[in-house]
Amino acid sequence: MADAYMKRTEFVLERVFRASPERVYRAWTDPADISRWIWASMGRDVWAELDVSVGGAYRVYTRHKGGVHQGADWSGMCGVYVEVEPHRKLVMTVHWDADVGYNQGGALALDEVVIVTFDEVPDGTRMTWRHLGIPDDSMSVNGHRMGVAESLEILAGVVEE
Repeated sequence: MADAYMKRTEFVLERVFRASPERVYRAWTDPADISRWIWASMGRDVWAELDVSVGGAYRVYTRHKGGVHQGADWSGMCGVYVEVEPHRKLVMTVHWDADVGYNQGGALALDEVVIVTFDEVPDGTRMTWRHLGIPDDSMSVNGHRMGVAESLEILAGVVEE
């Protein structure tokens, strides 16, 4: 298992939203908006604190639907914004205070990085999500990709209302 923490992998997802880059960006940077979609169907009672500036911190936590999950009823992610270009790009670290598999039982998991770009296209905004630094354990990248894809479905409902 130690090798999984040394070897890292990534994935990229793209999605076109029928909304302006400003609206899709706001869904990432407004605590009320991000709380509506980021944890997909896993979460309820989501709360977010966001300091959207270079070096600013964020925290997004959720209470699990159905109560306790892996011994805790709250899970979260937190990190720091590395790059902020309003309506164009966000780069942030991701530290999991949640069971994502490779950190189960308190195992050390290095921070990951998410790069999100917002490009205007004729139909609205093409958002690209690039998630780097996922341990290459043959399972985690697919789990992350499926969770992000579900979150983007919910995000579409938020920004295309």
